[in-house]
Amino acid sequence: MGIIFTDQEIKAFIQERKVLPDNWSSKFKKRMNRGSNEYLLNITGEEGNKFRVIVRMSVSDELNFSVVLGVKVPPPKKFFRLKRYNGNHEHTNTIEDEKVIGFHIHTATERYQVNSVREEDYAEPTERYADVNGALECLFTDANFEDPNTLQDTLF
Repeated sequence: MGIIFTDQEIKAFIQERKVLPDNWSSKFKKRMNRGSNEYLLNITGEEGNKFRVIVRMSVSDELNFSVVLGVKVPPPKKFFRLKRYNGNHEHTNTIEDEKVIGFHIHTATERYQVNSVREEDYAEPTERYADVNGALECLFTDANFEDPNTLQDTLF
Protein backbone atom coordinates (compact mmCIF):
# COMPACT_ATOMS: atom_id res chain seq x y z
CA MET A 1 0.00 0.00 0.00
CA GLY A 2 2.83 2.43 0.74
CA ILE A 3 2.59 5.76 2.48
CA ILE A 4 -0.77 7.07 3.67
CA PHE A 5 -0.93 10.86 3.44
CA THR A 6 -3.02 12.73 5.99
CA ASP A 7 -5.58 15.29 4.89
CA GLN A 8 -3.20 18.01 6.19
CA GLU A 9 -0.32 16.66 4.10
CA ILE A 10 -2.58 16.51 1.03
CA LYS A 11 -3.68 20.10 1.65
CA ALA A 12 -0.03 21.21 1.98
CA PHE A 13 0.85 19.61 -1.38
CA ILE A 14 -2.11 21.34 -3.03
CA GLN A 15 -1.29 24.71 -1.46
CA GLU A 16 2.45 24.58 -2.26
CA ARG A 17 3.28 27.46 -4.61
CA LYS A 18 3.90 26.28 -8.17
CA VAL A 19 5.30 28.77 -10.67
CA LEU A 20 4.60 27.91 -14.28
CA PRO A 21 7.55 28.39 -16.66
CA ASP A 22 7.48 30.94 -19.48
CA ASN A 23 5.48 29.64 -22.43
CA TRP A 24 4.23 26.78 -20.26
CA SER A 25 1.40 25.89 -22.64
CA SER A 26 3.94 24.86 -25.29
CA LYS A 27 5.76 22.62 -22.78
CA PHE A 28 2.95 20.03 -22.47
CA LYS A 29 4.22 16.71 -23.84
CA LYS A 30 1.58 14.95 -25.94
CA ARG A 31 1.00 11.21 -26.15
CA MET A 32 -1.84 8.96 -27.29
CA ASN A 33 -3.44 6.74 -24.67
CA ARG A 34 -6.26 4.32 -25.63
CA GLY A 35 -8.58 6.63 -27.57
CA SER A 36 -7.50 9.75 -25.72
CA ASN A 37 -4.98 12.50 -26.21
CA GLU A 38 -2.90 12.99 -23.11
CA TYR A 39 -0.77 16.02 -22.29
CA LEU A 40 1.83 16.05 -19.48
CA LEU A 41 3.50 19.00 -17.78
CA ASN A 42 6.05 18.59 -14.97
CA ILE A 43 6.50 21.41 -12.44
CA THR A 44 8.69 21.71 -9.34
CA GLY A 45 6.98 23.39 -6.41
CA GLU A 46 8.50 26.00 -4.13
CA GLU A 47 9.19 23.35 -1.45
CA GLY A 48 10.94 21.11 -4.01
CA ASN A 49 8.10 18.65 -4.61
CA LYS A 50 7.75 17.34 -8.17
CA PHE A 51 4.25 17.83 -9.55
CA ARG A 52 2.66 16.64 -12.77
CA VAL A 53 -0.37 18.05 -14.54
CA ILE A 54 -2.09 15.56 -16.83
CA VAL A 55 -4.80 16.62 -19.26
CA ARG A 56 -6.59 13.64 -20.81
CA MET A 57 -9.28 14.15 -23.47
CA SER A 58 -11.31 11.65 -25.43
CA VAL A 59 -10.83 11.96 -29.18
CA SER A 60 -14.55 11.27 -29.72
CA ASP A 61 -16.23 13.28 -26.91
CA GLU A 62 -15.02 16.75 -25.89
CA LEU A 63 -16.89 16.56 -22.55
CA ASN A 64 -15.07 13.34 -21.61
CA PHE A 65 -11.90 14.68 -20.00
CA SER A 66 -9.79 14.67 -16.86
CA VAL A 67 -7.40 17.34 -15.61
CA VAL A 68 -5.21 15.78 -12.92
CA LEU A 69 -2.66 17.12 -10.44
CA GLY A 70 -0.30 14.58 -8.96
CA VAL A 71 2.85 14.66 -6.88
CA LYS A 72 5.84 12.32 -7.15
CA VAL A 73 6.10 10.10 -4.07
CA PRO A 74 8.33 7.18 -3.05
CA PRO A 75 7.67 3.71 -4.52
CA PRO A 76 5.62 1.64 -4.74
CA LYS A 77 3.09 4.37 -5.62
CA LYS A 78 5.40 6.79 -7.52
CA PHE A 79 2.59 9.22 -8.42
CA PHE A 80 -0.12 10.36 -6.00
CA ARG A 81 -3.22 11.99 -7.49
CA LEU A 82 -4.15 15.05 -5.42
CA LYS A 83 -6.94 16.56 -7.54
CA ARG A 84 -8.88 15.48 -10.62
CA TYR A 85 -11.30 17.69 -12.54
CA ASN A 86 -13.65 15.57 -14.61
CA GLY A 87 -15.95 16.21 -17.51
CA ASN A 88 -19.67 15.64 -17.68
CA HIS A 89 -20.41 12.07 -16.60
CA GLU A 90 -21.71 10.13 -13.61
CA HIS A 91 -19.46 9.13 -10.70
CA THR A 92 -20.22 7.22 -7.50
CA ASN A 93 -18.50 8.00 -4.21
CA THR A 94 -18.08 4.41 -3.11
CA ILE A 95 -17.76 4.91 0.66
CA GLU A 96 -20.85 7.13 0.87
CA ASP A 97 -22.64 5.26 -1.94
CA GLU A 98 -23.74 8.56 -3.46
CA LYS A 99 -23.93 9.49 -7.12
CA VAL A 100 -22.41 12.66 -8.53
CA ILE A 101 -23.81 13.65 -11.93
CA GLY A 102 -22.21 16.12 -14.35
CA PHE A 103 -18.92 17.99 -13.99
CA HIS A 104 -17.14 17.14 -10.75
CA ILE A 105 -13.91 17.62 -8.82
CA HIS A 106 -12.08 14.77 -7.10
CA THR A 107 -9.82 15.38 -4.11
CA ALA A 108 -7.50 12.91 -2.39
CA THR A 109 -8.45 12.06 1.19
CA GLU A 110 -6.89 10.03 3.95
CA ARG A 111 -10.17 8.17 4.41
CA TYR A 112 -10.25 6.94 0.80
CA GLN A 113 -6.62 5.79 1.00
CA VAL A 114 -7.26 3.83 4.22
CA ASN A 115 -10.32 2.13 2.70
CA SER A 116 -8.28 0.81 -0.27
CA VAL A 117 -10.05 3.01 -2.77
CA ARG A 118 -8.22 5.27 -5.21
CA GLU A 119 -6.87 8.16 -3.17
CA GLU A 120 -8.77 10.80 -5.14
CA ASP A 121 -11.98 8.84 -5.65
CA TYR A 122 -14.13 11.19 -3.54
CA ALA A 123 -15.81 13.81 -5.79
CA GLU A 124 -18.11 16.79 -5.47
CA PRO A 125 -20.25 18.29 -8.25
CA THR A 126 -19.23 21.66 -9.67
CA GLU A 127 -20.54 24.37 -11.95
CA ARG A 128 -17.20 26.21 -12.00
CA TYR A 129 -16.26 24.96 -15.48
CA ALA A 130 -17.93 23.61 -18.60
CA ASP A 131 -14.94 22.45 -20.67
CA VAL A 132 -11.38 21.21 -20.37
CA ASN A 133 -9.84 24.70 -20.48
CA GLY A 134 -12.09 25.86 -17.65
CA ALA A 135 -11.15 22.76 -15.64
CA LEU A 136 -7.44 23.50 -16.12
CA GLU A 137 -7.98 27.10 -15.02
CA CYS A 138 -9.80 25.87 -11.88
CA LEU A 139 -6.94 23.49 -11.10
CA PHE A 140 -4.41 26.29 -11.46
CA THR A 141 -6.48 28.50 -9.14
CA ASP A 142 -7.20 25.81 -6.55
CA ALA A 143 -3.64 24.43 -6.41
CA ASN A 144 -1.70 27.70 -6.12
CA PHE A 145 -0.20 27.82 -9.62
CA GLU A 146 1.29 31.10 -10.73
CA ASP A 147 1.89 32.05 -14.33
CA PRO A 148 4.84 34.39 -14.78
CA ASN A 149 2.95 35.90 -17.72
CA THR A 150 -0.84 35.61 -17.93
CA LEU A 151 -3.09 32.60 -18.22
CA GLN A 152 -3.61 31.65 -21.83
CA ASP A 153 -7.29 31.68 -22.77
CA THR A 154 -7.54 28.43 -24.71
CA LEU A 155 -5.11 25.55 -24.75
CA PHE A 156 -7.03 22.51 -25.89
